[in-house]
Amino acid sequence: MIKLKLKSKLAIFNAFSKALIITVLVLLIPWLVSNISIHETDQILIQKLDQVSALIDSLGIETFIDIDAEFQSFGSYNILKEEFISIEQIASDTLIDVIEFSQRIIEEEIVDYRVLSYSINENENENNYLIEIGKSISTIYLFEHNLKRFTFIFLIIVISLTFILDLSVIQYLLIPFGKIVKKLKLTNHPSSFNYTSVKTSTSDFAYLDETIHSLMRKIELAFNDERDYISNVSHELLTPVSIIQSKLDNILYENNLPENEMIKIFESKKTLRRLTNLVRTLLMMSRIENEEYILSEEVNINNTIQNVINEIEDKISVKELELKLELNANDFIINGNENLLFTLFYNFINNAIRYTDKGHIKVESIKNNNQFVVKISDTGIGIQDDKIPLIFSRYKNSNDKKDSYGLGLALSKKICNYHKIDIEVISKVNQGSTFILRFPE
Repeated sequence: MIKLKLKSKLAIFNAFSKALIITVLVLLIPWLVSNISIHETDQILIQKLDQVSALIDSLGIETFIDIDAEFQSFGSYNILKEEFISIEQIASDTLIDVIEFSQRIIEEEIVDYRVLSYSINENENENNYLIEIGKSISTIYLFEHNLKRFTFIFLIIVISLTFILDLSVIQYLLIPFGKIVKKLKLTNHPSSFNYTSVKTSTSDFAYLDETIHSLMRKIELAFNDERDYISNVSHELLTPVSIIQSKLDNILYENNLPENEMIKIFESKKTLRRLTNLVRTLLMMSRIENEEYILSEEVNINNTIQNVINEIEDKISVKELELKLELNANDFIINGNENLLFTLFYNFINNAIRYTDKGHIKVESIKNNNQFVVKISDTGIGIQDDKIPLIFSRYKNSNDKKDSYGLGLALSKKICNYHKIDIEVISKVNQGSTFILRFPE
């Protein structure tokens, strides 16, 4: 299902409703106009009949019909044959009062008329007279055509104006909703949320704004509690770990233990080191989430990558991997935190070494238009497609190895988000992985 904004949905509904109205009116208007035009024509014919009857009453029937003539009738029509009036004698027992469509022969031409036929009795004469008043159908059709055109033009104008008005009203009514959405988009941390109430006369939006404020306060409180908890636990753990590690060092320094006991102590020291790294990683993630790191340092990315390589090259040599270092981007300097960026590249390069048994590790920096990009690729075991979306989650491993707690990439993702760096992962099982870091322009 296509997801649309509320404003778009209302606009589409408005357009469809107007289209439905237009369709119904288009079907009804011809019938309505036709009936209206016929009705108006009949009214005109009735008015003319009243006028003719008034003339006969005042002037007498003799004015129009020669009583002594063989054919007692009267006929008149205009030059365009649009109207005609006829008076003729009919039988005394004949009564007529009807309006209908009829044809008349005028000057050897058949013309269609709307004819009103009405019988009268003049001066109580034995004979009745039939008055017929006709109006050409072409005239009716012309009137009908003009009425239809005017109606359609008026309809289009009204529909257009109402559509513009409805759209403007919708835009105006949804302004508070847009402000609420904007506040949420601009919030990248619970503590930075703007708790200023949005001015609105719509109770639904006011309730939504208040609900979001309440929810954000709960989130901020939970976030602060979790941050404080991790920070406190981290500090509390580091102290006993340091004490245990010192005691183990002292035991090893005495050098009076059997070899198997020495091995156990070395394994314990290794576990303690991993635990120390875990605690420090959690503490660093907590500080990042709390935005405690300053991003005002000018960091030369090429130099930072080179420093990481200098520190980690022993691991590359031990596994006999080839290192391809291509730092081609000149003036690759950004504002950020050098320690965090060092940790970022260390984690990615260290992961590439850890999961590559043969082949090479490649690190390159390039400049694409106005954007700096760092690519870290390897020829290692790769990542399954279904696990790629999970690799930046805490305590998730993308492979079967159990030598980490799955926090390295989670920390790297937080560092990237903190510096507004986009990450793209391309990987194929048994062929290798590539991590592409795109820095903000």
